[in-house]
Amino acid sequence: MATRQEIMKEIDKLNKGVENTSLRKEEALLELGIFIYQKVREGLLNNSEINEKCESIIGFDHVIYDSKVKIHEYQKELEGIKCSCGATLAPGDLFCGQCGQKVEIPVDTTEYIECERCLSKIDKNSIYCPCCGIKL
Repeated sequence: MATRQEIMKEIDKLNKGVENTSLRKEEALLELGIFIYQKVREGLLNNSEINEKCESIIGFDHVIYDSKVKIHEYQKELEGIKCSCGATLAPGDLFCGQCGQKVEIPVDTTEYIECERCLSKIDKNSIYCPCCGIKL
């Protein structure tokens, strides 16, 4: 018959095994979830129940995407407009303080459309939405 100490060691060993296996299970479930989500985004998995579960995640992607676009715009604003001579121009400058060249602010001529899934503004020539990944 096993002693109390031996039983306690065996219980501890089994508990550690359960903990390790549970962590591996969580990692596998996360990996599976990411795999399924990617398939939904690529339009390769069409199941209404799974799609419904993915909608909130797509919403998170939309918030992340919009925030990254705004961050990029703010960073460009902080960097300022550059003259062809390399000098940084301040907002409102009509001429470059270094070379005297007239400031020409580039106009964005990109045509945009709205993604049917996430409603993001995207380049008309895109094949996939950069926010939610749906094929356009």
